[in-house]
Amino acid sequence: MTRAYLKAIRREIWRSKARFFSIMLIIFLGVAFYTGIRATGPDMLQAADDYFAKQRLATNSVQSTLGLTTADIKALQKHRDELIIQPEKYLDVNQLNNNRVVRVAELPTTQKLNQLRVISGRLPKKANEIVLDSQAKVLQPSLTLGSTYRIVSSKAVNKKFTRRQFKVVGFVNSPRYVENTTRGVTTVGKGTLDYVAYVRPQTLKLKVFTRIDVQFKNLIGVKPYTAKYNRLNHTNTTKLKRWLRPQAKKRQQSLQQAAQQQLTPLSQAVTSLAAQVPANTPQLVKLQAQLTNAQAKVAAIKQPTYLYSNRADNPGYTEYHENTQRVVALSTVFPLFFIAIAALICLTTMTRMVEELRLQMGTLKALGYSNAAVGSEFMIYGGLAALIGTGLGVLFGVNFFPQFIAQAYGSMYNLPAIGVQYIWSDILIALVIALLCTLGTALIVLRVDLRSLPAQLLQPKSPKAGKTLWLERWTGLWHRLSFNHKITLRNLFRYKQRLLMTVLGIAGCMAMMITGFGLKDSIGDIGTKQFNDLWHYDAIITRTGSETAAQRRAIANEKLTRSSLALKSAQATVKQAGVGEQTVTLGVPVETQRLNQFVTLRQRQSHQRYNLGNHGAIIDEKLAKLTHVKVGDTLALKLAGQPTKCVKVAAIAENYVNHFVYLSPTYYRETFGKRPIYNSNYVQFTQTSERQENAYANKLLRQRGIMNVTLMATERKTTFKMFDSMNLVVLIFVISAGALALVVLYNLTNINVSERIRELSTIKVLGFYDGEVTMYIFRENLILTGLGIILGCFLGNWLHSHILQTAETNALMFSPGIHPLSYVYSALLTVAFSLIVMAMMHRKLKRVNMLDALKSVD
Repeated sequence: MTRAYLKAIRREIWRSKARFFSIMLIIFLGVAFYTGIRATGPDMLQAADDYFAKQRLATNSVQSTLGLTTADIKALQKHRDELIIQPEKYLDVNQLNNNRVVRVAELPTTQKLNQLRVISGRLPKKANEIVLDSQAKVLQPSLTLGSTYRIVSSKAVNKKFTRRQFKVVGFVNSPRYVENTTRGVTTVGKGTLDYVAYVRPQTLKLKVFTRIDVQFKNLIGVKPYTAKYNRLNHTNTTKLKRWLRPQAKKRQQSLQQAAQQQLTPLSQAVTSLAAQVPANTPQLVKLQAQLTNAQAKVAAIKQPTYLYSNRADNPGYTEYHENTQRVVALSTVFPLFFIAIAALICLTTMTRMVEELRLQMGTLKALGYSNAAVGSEFMIYGGLAALIGTGLGVLFGVNFFPQFIAQAYGSMYNLPAIGVQYIWSDILIALVIALLCTLGTALIVLRVDLRSLPAQLLQPKSPKAGKTLWLERWTGLWHRLSFNHKITLRNLFRYKQRLLMTVLGIAGCMAMMITGFGLKDSIGDIGTKQFNDLWHYDAIITRTGSETAAQRRAIANEKLTRSSLALKSAQATVKQAGVGEQTVTLGVPVETQRLNQFVTLRQRQSHQRYNLGNHGAIIDEKLAKLTHVKVGDTLALKLAGQPTKCVKVAAIAENYVNHFVYLSPTYYRETFGKRPIYNSNYVQFTQTSERQENAYANKLLRQRGIMNVTLMATERKTTFKMFDSMNLVVLIFVISAGALALVVLYNLTNINVSERIRELSTIKVLGFYDGEVTMYIFRENLILTGLGIILGCFLGNWLHSHILQTAETNALMFSPGIHPLSYVYSALLTVAFSLIVMAMMHRKLKRVNMLDALKSVD
């Protein structure tokens, strides 16, 4: 390859810089989207892996129904070569002064496991200092560094503290709770924890440990969520159970011996009295009966049950992984649209380039250049555009998209910022695809011309033969069309490749914009449908037991309360292989016929209403999808402290936020073998003033037996705040699709104009005005844009449905519908881009040198 030939290539790149830049830009967009979205899932997983390793998150935990003792700790310490252990004491407290359920945990002197990450302030050093979970600041904005924190609960709970007033010295995050809002279930208060507070040792008056955290050394360095981790973890759990199995019997014997020792004075008193009085003396008989009953109770002391859990039982741990997998799923589907469109446009562009340089190719072949040398110009041209576009796309995509998407998920999780990593396998795939889009299409186009003789190449290519259109046979319509309209239709159907490429390119961009707007609709509709159409109560009140007359009077506030419904409310868990453990709210209304006044239970599509019957449960649609159950199947439910029970699914109802299971009192009694205790109330207000609602809640909390008041207005604000952050992801789709649409329209229109420059110059010579010349092209573009918009609506609807299935979280179901306005907005944006491109082309057409264009063949 001579220096002169290389110079000719450089000149060609500079002469057609608009075309070169458009190819590079299309490759840039496709590669940026592909590598960026593909890197997001691994980046998020790596951030979690680094965080768990740095904070030394426990791999397993052990609890017991009777607490854990030093004997249990010693049993595990025998295996210190295989594991690290950390015992912990904590107490769940229903705070009566701030309407929160808080877990107060003692920090070990040395944090071997589950090390806290300090967000602000520091860890406690003195007995009167406390650090709070960062979620506490969200729920109680008045809590700041230096403020006073008081524990105010029932008398029985208050007695379990050596002190109940602390100074807040820090806010922290624990690796046990990667999700921002969820802290797990409890048997206290409303059944779910709001946040965790950490205090110094010796603050709790507990004789036994609540939990022992364990880290197996063979899992250090093993990436979580992998098959290897799961396999080792299963083996480790089996070992843990085997090591602690003898402890249950020993603990039973220890408790029985301690209880028996407490009976020694009573036993001695019976023996002494029996030696002094006759056997049938009432006093002796009574004392002997007491001893017999006490000994029966000692004998009835059962072995404790040891409960084993792993990281998958931590709130948010499994769901975080599932969310990263959803991002990976998106990275497989969505970028394919970019790549497919890029390939189509590159094919069209390289085809035009080969046709433009046909004369040059003939000249070079006549001068003796080989086919490889002649074709190398196109290879260098396309390859250079692909390499530059890929390089810039990788740099932008890998550094921007993961950060942006992770920031959107940041409102849901409290993990540190992610780091950037270059996944070379994906980068190599992107480069190969980019080269195929340019070099591959160039080879496809060149295969015919390189076989041609120089004499054939030096002559202009014969124009495509005209054909009679099927529309021409519709003479009634054809004769009524103007000359310009007939030319427009002839050109459209004459160049079928250009028609196909333009329609598919616009349809793909339109589909992505519809998907973006549709996701916004699906996310935005959740709050409206959930809080307006399905939930009709304004507050949930949780009590310690059945409703008393005093509580009933307090709840029935004449100024604010319109109606209330008593029900049993409890947190239950549903665990199934392949799906993370789901927390569901079990509801048993005292009056089943009144439930629909407070909650709408209906089929999502037909809106058929369901009534709660005595032969099964009504569950939410998302829970049914996750557990793969349908009407007539059974669902395994586990209430805290009770064995797992199976309920029959009678109906599946529309729901978008969290999970629920509703049972009738009769069916509850049949399933769980006891009558329900109606410990909650749904309450409807006559008006919704924030000040009045807060005053009502505060007044109720001062009432004995009222444990918690949840205001739905507050819940709604929290939910919408989370949805707002998810709209950032939607913004990526719309902006990326819009940018691609603009580039596609510009490139295709530019090619169209370049191909027909002699035709356009001819009609200008014939006296057409500049506006008429532009309309000559614009009419075709407008029709093709319209066809692309119509096809894009169907593609967008399919893509939106597919992405919804992959992007949903376990506790969330998106509304599947797309608003009509979203189709309108997408169409208007596409038309707007078309108008912008035509405005640019109008300026170009005004500057066309008609003489040079018409003599170009000569």
